[in-house]
Amino acid sequence: MINTNLNGNPFLFIKEPKALGPGSFEMAKYLVESTNIKEGMRILEVGGGSGQIATTLAKFWNVSVVTLEPWSDGCDIHLYAKQQNVENQVMALKTMAQSMPFTSCTFDAVISIGSFEMIANDRPVALTEMIRVAKSGARIGIAEPMCLPGPIPADIPDSETKRSFQECFATLNWNCELFSDHGLKIVDNYYFDEAYQWWQQYRINVSEEEQQFITQDNGRWISLGLVVGEKQ
Repeated sequence: MINTNLNGNPFLFIKEPKALGPGSFEMAKYLVESTNIKEGMRILEVGGGSGQIATTLAKFWNVSVVTLEPWSDGCDIHLYAKQQNVENQVMALKTMAQSMPFTSCTFDAVISIGSFEMIANDRPVALTEMIRVAKSGARIGIAEPMCLPGPIPADIPDSETKRSFQECFATLNWNCELFSDHGLKIVDNYYFDEAYQWWQQYRINVSEEEQQFITQDNGRWISLGLVVGEKQ
């Protein structure tokens, strides 16, 4: 059960938080609630990052979490889980979401925070795998950088950041259609009202070029959104 002594959101009380994207910890509890994660479940997280979300989820919801981090051997994640006394509930694997080593219908819920968009053109392949390993009736959800409808504002100069964001970020509607096209029943979807505020808070962690883009955009195109679908 969630620890109500932490105002109902333990993700916001992580010591020395290491967010790898804007709004990661702020969005986490919303995604947990939308995917109906309960005590005793087995959860798959696509994109482990620092391991702080998986570990906090295991610790406060009393679930087991397998987290996929393709760019790391998982040692740091396992060490953090051990420090939080949930080393037996968190397993980090150096595996890509596009090809998972799990049997079908293994997990009670599948989540991804700030990572699904990074799969770029392989998102349909990854989502197919995420659905395959989820149990019937399980919910699959993403919470991540998205863009608002329409093009990037014309007054923002061309840059590597602009091209990268344009390639990876999709609208809420695009993600909903992707989920629906893969047979998922959409149960929750929205942009976060606080999205640009969370982008501004995160900007100190990125390059000067990204900082300039965030400032110049001023919330006109970049956003953050959540989509959750249920496997039929």
